[in-house]
Amino acid sequence: MGFDLAQHTSADLAVFNEKFSEFISGDFPEIEKVYHQLFQSKGKQLRPLLVLLTHRLFRQEISEQAYLAASLVEVVHMASLVHDDVVDMADFRRGKASIRSLFGNKTAVLAGDYMLTNAFLKAYDGNDSHLLLFLVDVIRKMSAGELIQLEYAGNPNADEVHYYRIIERKTAALFACCCQCGAHTAKAEPKDMNLVCEIGRKAGLVFQIKDDLLDLDMNTDSGKQYGNDLLEGKLTLPALYYVQNCTQAEKKDFFACLSALVESHNSSQNDPMKKNPDLDPLILRIKQSGGEEYAIKQAKRLSQEAWDAYRRLGRTSPAFEALLEQICQIR
Repeated sequence: MGFDLAQHTSADLAVFNEKFSEFISGDFPEIEKVYHQLFQSKGKQLRPLLVLLTHRLFRQEISEQAYLAASLVEVVHMASLVHDDVVDMADFRRGKASIRSLFGNKTAVLAGDYMLTNAFLKAYDGNDSHLLLFLVDVIRKMSAGELIQLEYAGNPNADEVHYYRIIERKTAALFACCCQCGAHTAKAEPKDMNLVCEIGRKAGLVFQIKDDLLDLDMNTDSGKQYGNDLLEGKLTLPALYYVQNCTQAEKKDFFACLSALVESHNSSQNDPMKKNPDLDPLILRIKQSGGEEYAIKQAKRLSQEAWDAYRRLGRTSPAFEALLEQICQIR
C-alpha cells in the first residue's frame, strides 16, 4: 500500500480548520455570509498543507505561527478567486455558483478586498513582519499576473514567454510563498528556504499546466468547465503551441474564431449551461496539433526540476513527498 496522505495529515488539518474558523470568525454578518459560501467546500487544501508539511521538514511540531501562516495563505488564495471571478465575469467556480453571481460584483470585490486587508492585520498582530512582507509580495505578484493575462487575452502576439510570466505570478508565486512561510516559521536556514521556494515555484507551474490541460478534457470530473479558458480568451500552453506552429492563415482564422467565441460567451443572451457549438472545432485544432502532448512534456520537465530541488534539500518526509507527488503527478 502507498502512503496515505489524507490519513497522515488528518490531525494537522483538523487543528488547522479549527484555527482557521477562529481566524475568519467574529466579523460582521454581511462578510460572514460570503465566508460561509466560500469556505463550505474546503477542497484539497493544498496550500495550507504545503505550509504545514514544509514546516515539518525542519521542525517536528507545528507552531502556532505556522498555523497562522497557513490561514493567511488560504485567505489570500480564496480572495484571489473571488477577484478572478469578477475579472472573468464567471458565474461558476468548479461547478458551483461564484461569489459574484450570488452577491453581485460590488460585494465580491469589496469582500475580496476585506479578506486581504484583514489578513494583513492578522499578520501584523502575529508580530511577524516577515509574514506580512511575504503576503504583500505575493499579492503584488498575483495582481501583476492578472494584469499581464488581461493584456494578452486573445492577443495574436502572445507566446510562451508571456504565458510563463503570467503563471509564474498567478499560480507559482503563491505555491512558493507557502513553502517560504513554512520554512520561515520553522526557522530554517536561508539556503534551505531558497530551495523549498524553488520546489514550490516549480510545483506551482506544473499545477497550472495540469489545470490548462483540464480545459481541453470534456470528460473531466474536476468541476472545471470544459473550454472555459478559451471562452474567456485565455491562451494556455496547449493553445499557444498550436498558434506558434500553424500557418499564418490558420493562425488568423483561429483568432477570428476565438474572438467570435469570446464575444458570444460574454453576450447577455449567452446561456452558461449550454455548450457553444463553435468551441469543439477550436479545441480539436489544438489537440490535433500536438498541443496537449507538448504541455504534458513541459509539465514533466518542471516536475522533475521540483523533485531535483527536493533531493538537494537533503531531507526526508514521506508526507511532503506524497503531497509533491499529488501536485506534480502528470497523466
